[in-house]
Amino acid sequence: MGYTTHTLQGFSWQTILKFATAGIALIKISLLSRILTPSDFGVFAIVLVALGMSEAMTQTGINITLLQTTRNLRYYLSTAWVIAIVRGFLIATIMTLLGVFLARYYHNPTLAPLIALAALVPLIKGCINPSIITYQKELQFSKEVVFRLTLSFIETTATVIFALVLQSPLALLLGLVFVATAEVCASFYFFSERPTLQFHKARAKDILRNSLGLSPASLLSYIGDNIDDFLIGKLLGTYKLGLYHNAYALSHKPNYDVSKALNYSTLPIFTKIITDKPRLRAAYFKSSLALLGLIILLSLPLFIFPSQLVTLLFGDKWLAIVPVLPLLVLAGVFQSCNNLGYNLWLATKKYALLNLHLATSVITLIIGLLYFVPHNDFYGAGQAILFSRLLPLPLLALGIYRSLRHAT
Repeated sequence: MGYTTHTLQGFSWQTILKFATAGIALIKISLLSRILTPSDFGVFAIVLVALGMSEAMTQTGINITLLQTTRNLRYYLSTAWVIAIVRGFLIATIMTLLGVFLARYYHNPTLAPLIALAALVPLIKGCINPSIITYQKELQFSKEVVFRLTLSFIETTATVIFALVLQSPLALLLGLVFVATAEVCASFYFFSERPTLQFHKARAKDILRNSLGLSPASLLSYIGDNIDDFLIGKLLGTYKLGLYHNAYALSHKPNYDVSKALNYSTLPIFTKIITDKPRLRAAYFKSSLALLGLIILLSLPLFIFPSQLVTLLFGDKWLAIVPVLPLLVLAGVFQSCNNLGYNLWLATKKYALLNLHLATSVITLIIGLLYFVPHNDFYGAGQAILFSRLLPLPLLALGIYRSLRHAT
């Protein structure tokens, strides 16, 4: 079977996964929006900032190393697991300390205990069996879809039940803890290759050495994905942050997830044909056309029926998000284009290009938020996101050209 066929199969399965996951997530948000308040979602968004910041600062490159290596998976398995466990403890510690800072920064004392509870998530997920990468490495996309959809359903069900009982942002965190525990159990039940507590220094060096180029990218990617929540929460408060959180989930995130679906299936293909430049170029452009067609189709309903969709899905109390939706949809389209470039640079190990583009995006986003939000309030958040996606596009085009220019 050719790599193009594998890519199409992978994209098809991952698209099914992302659409189904997005549907489940939309049902979850729709139900929770009628139980919880925008302020509750705002508090949850700040907790996710602490989680993402801690994870980005401790990126080890385990999955990328296991995906890129030509060695048998077992060679790195146990060492990778030990590193992941240590990383989980480190993230949990950093999160707990960050919780104290963020509680003071936002003048919200409830953040400290909530973030401490959320610290259980990386602690638990650090114990996941690294063999889980087998689905992607061996192009077993259908099995990955079933596995991920099951976890998504478990998280949604648990979170909604917790919300009905507690009616507080605590429910959102308990849902994360519950599904993290389920994922650890499943990773050992479904995969016969199981790690042990054995650590090989030389193998650890291989993993960590590969992370040197990825760590800046991970940190910059995190900042780009979360600095908006961090600053909007401070500038506008948790209520409007909650509005923004759900507006982003409805408009920007679906396009972003579709691009991730394509990236997931194309990255292992790109790594296998990296020395065949003409083939790599053809695969890249076919992937790009497929992505652009799909995300444009996905974006149309939010441009045509924004008010109706918000009322149907979230209720009248969320109608304030309608004006910002078109901006976030467009930003999501451009971010999808960025992700395709990132995937190419990851496969070719052009980490400098990746880091440069991410840094440019982060800087323009921070500048945009600090300028547009004080001037235009909630609407300014959408302007800033779109500004940060548009300005670095020439750099993206130049980087892609340089990566593929020898393909003839």
